[in-house]
Amino acid sequence: MSHTSPVRAPSPEPDPSPVPDRTDASTAVGVLAEANRAHGLRFRLLDGLRGGFQSGTWLLGDPDEGPGDAPRAVLKWAPGRESSERILRAATAVRKVRAAGYRTPAWLAAGVSGDGFPYHVQRFVPGHSAPALTADIAGRLVPLLESQRGLDADPGHCWSRYVQDQLAGGGDGARRALAASGARAREFVAALDALVTASDGAELPAGDLVHGDFRLGNVLFSPERVPTAVDVEALGSGTRAYDYATLLTEDTVDPAGWEVVRTAGERVAGPAVLARCFALVAFELADFVRLRDPGRLSVLLGPLTDRARALTT
Repeated sequence: MSHTSPVRAPSPEPDPSPVPDRTDASTAVGVLAEANRAHGLRFRLLDGLRGGFQSGTWLLGDPDEGPGDAPRAVLKWAPGRESSERILRAATAVRKVRAAGYRTPAWLAAGVSGDGFPYHVQRFVPGHSAPALTADIAGRLVPLLESQRGLDADPGHCWSRYVQDQLAGGGDGARRALAASGARAREFVAALDALVTASDGAELPAGDLVHGDFRLGNVLFSPERVPTAVDVEALGSGTRAYDYATLLTEDTVDPAGWEVVRTAGERVAGPAVLARCFALVAFELADFVRLRDPGRLSVLLGPLTDRARALTT
């Protein structure tokens, strides 16, 4: 998600549904008013931001400034209590990793509104996301990923354990549903099965910071081309190889960029660990697209199948 692609907020209108859409401006106004009161802040709602399925994202400005002034912060809120604990835990983890030098925006507040909507307010960071994983972009991202080494953000939320549990059968129902969606999907699932079998027995280490969704859209580059990780609500513990694997599932990856990320990712804990992380990330991406944007699935499966086979050898 880039902070440079705003869409104008619609005129606030009451939403009759019990769980409002994440783009509902009137709900965002209410959540912000509660956050301002609870945390001693003074922000006003500016524009909505494109991107993301799970939460509403809004630019915030100072109340005494006029139209056109630069945004100062970002509000994110989710339309359901189920992510409340995760957001509150993430607020603590963000303070920890920032104190250790990790490049991610400061969180100014986090809480749950009276209607049960978890929210957080973070500093606005200007920048843009990269459209493709080139060798240059990969080379700039590797130092950021390597800064996650040993930075155990939240041992109670372990991505390594999640990967192993899912590959051991935790996602079998979704796997069968994906395989049933067509011949290309069955070929993709078979390639992932081969990758998992080839990496069987690999132990995934813990103790690193794991972003949990380290995609190009969740990294902003400053004018000096320095990367900052955003959308870190899912951060936890595990192996940073998971985030390297996530980068390898990008839509546009040139061969040189692939080699930079693959080499660095395999250096973390060996090829088998990167392979197992890729198998799960690629599967969950494909299954998400199957459910949310099925027309895109046929375009996605071919490259992901080829990449799974490349990691098997």
